[in-house]
Amino acid sequence: MRHLEKDIRLIVPKDKFEDSILVAGFHGIGMTGYIAISYLLNSTEAERIGYIQTESLPPFVSVDGDKLLTPFEIYRRDKFIFVRSEFPPHKSEENAFSRKIAQWAIEEKFREAVLVGGLDETFRNGPEELKMVPTKTYLERNQNIKDLLLEEGLYVTGPLAIMLATFEVHGFPAVAILPYASRARPDPRAAAVAIKRIRDTYQLKIDVSDLVQDAETIEKELEERTIRTKQSYNGMYV
Repeated sequence: MRHLEKDIRLIVPKDKFEDSILVAGFHGIGMTGYIAISYLLNSTEAERIGYIQTESLPPFVSVDGDKLLTPFEIYRRDKFIFVRSEFPPHKSEENAFSRKIAQWAIEEKFREAVLVGGLDETFRNGPEELKMVPTKTYLERNQNIKDLLLEEGLYVTGPLAIMLATFEVHGFPAVAILPYASRARPDPRAAAVAIKRIRDTYQLKIDVSDLVQDAETIEKELEERTIRTKQSYNGMYV
């Protein structure tokens, strides 16, 4: 594992990140984290400040206007630092990739971290639209979220789980926001729930109405892109 961790490199400027807020989300149930981060980047007009390089970097790039987009990038808007993952990290690097980002936030003395994922909607048994999974340090600062804590017996998996575990071990304040989402398709409506929670928590001016109104179009576009990616890369990201 030490070898894998050496192969994950964060290429970021030597800047002050103290008191910053890390915001990250990945693919997973409903692609909720990916959709939420993409929308937040556009809404806040965040600026790209860095990249994440891995040994098994997905062999895809795209363009946004005159800008070349790479698989893993880091953006900044005021005190918010966003991690954008256009693709899931390779399974062989998932743990090291997630730990590297968490350790960076800890070492750079970020204020806290907010992670966005999805929770299978079949587990929903009440009026709440989401559940939350905080580290001990985060919960001590935010007692008001106790009614939204994830039920015992359910698990967070993937990159979010690795990051939360790393943050917990180091006494770092972090929380996962998990809206109920469809496991069968991309779920922009679930992403909108997470974004509203972030907006209200940090008093941001973000409108999610178009994300909800255009949900069907967004779902279709993401499904088609996922199929094309899988076909061109022999199913590595199935």
